Amino acid sequence: VLEVVRSNYDTLTLKLQDGLDQFERYSEQPKEAAFFKELVRSISLNVRKNVSLNTLSQDVLLKEFSTIS
Repeated sequence: VLEVVRSNYDTLTLKLQDGLDQFERYSEQPKEAAFFKELVRSISLNVRKNVSLNTLSQDVLLKEFSTIS
């Protein structure tokens, strides 16, 4: 890639993108965090309720988890 850039440097044109001066401020806690937190909590509770880990062998357990959609 570097060789292509070097060999074509004289004819290289860069396009400026519109709207690069407008951005959404970074947040440590994005607004989607609450949604995904509840989604993961719901999935975890559902798995704990519906899958008995004590009665399944490791092979069967892995097969069960691989079919979760």
